Amino acid sequence: MNTKIKTLVSASLLSLAVTTGAAAQDDLQFTVLTQTGIDNTFWQAIKRGMDDACEDYQVDCQLLFTQENGNLQMHLQNLETTIAQGVDGIATVIVDDNLYDDAIERAVDADIPVVTINVDDTEGPDGNARLAFIGQDLFQAGYEVAKGLLAGMDKGAPQHVLLGLARPGESWAEDRIGGARKYLDEAIADGWNLTHETIDSANDLSVTGQRICQYVQGNNATTAIIGAGFWFSGAGECLRDLGIAPNTIQMGGFDLVPILLDEMNKGYVHLTVDQQPYLQGYLPIQQLYFINKFGLSAYDVNTGKALIRPADVAAVEKFSAMGVR
Repeated sequence: MNTKIKTLVSASLLSLAVTTGAAAQDDLQFTVLTQTGIDNTFWQAIKRGMDDACEDYQVDCQLLFTQENGNLQMHLQNLETTIAQGVDGIATVIVDDNLYDDAIERAVDADIPVVTINVDDTEGPDGNARLAFIGQDLFQAGYEVAKGLLAGMDKGAPQHVLLGLARPGESWAEDRIGGARKYLDEAIADGWNLTHETIDSANDLSVTGQRICQYVQGNNATTAIIGAGFWFSGAGECLRDLGIAPNTIQMGGFDLVPILLDEMNKGYVHLTVDQQPYLQGYLPIQQLYFINKFGLSAYDVNTGKALIRPADVAAVEKFSAMGVR
């Protein structure tokens, strides 16, 4: 291998680096940035895709995490620093429709190609100068989660759905829960005896689990839970502690992290959506390479909304263990 891959964790004005390999063949330098901490399980699959693409195309890559989940100012600082370094390409998330506009426009004006991954500006190219988006249609995915979860429930019986908004104000969470809420409202209009309520559920397995269980204790009519990410699966343990049997409350959300699949096997999670994070790491490196090498254009990629149910766990667990699903 002669690819250089760095994982950087921003810590105020300092960064901690883990470097492997030697100098890249084409001397191209690409940076991927996220607003999450390095302990975010989901982002490890994106990193795996990035690592593989950087090796395949023999380019110098770095992935910048923030010191803590959701530190948008640190994420913006990382982006500004990356632009100042004059790298050959950037892939980043846009979790706030206004915060990154000026920086990304300056990068594109300086001939640094920028693509977004995982989370885009809610207005797409009308809201930001980025060249393309590689990721899931988050609103549609939220809609499909609610639709898929209700498909296994009784239309004639009273249903109360808890919606867990993992990061209020961040577009990815608002879009997913907004899509779920849209379908639930359509179900009500279609005659379902259904109510729903949204809470700030946080983006931490333990904290989210506690908030969900506290809600269920105070609202014992709750029959379903939809989370904006994978953190809702942290409720499985405390639901068992409360004496709530498997399959009593239907739970659904996003991604294929190990704890979620484990809770599926235990009967506490019933539906998740795979957005194929490996592609969200691999494809931006590929596109940035082709832009630099051959002058090709960036293009949007919808990485999918495949519904995964307990019967599918055995088929996807081995890929999850490999870090690619």
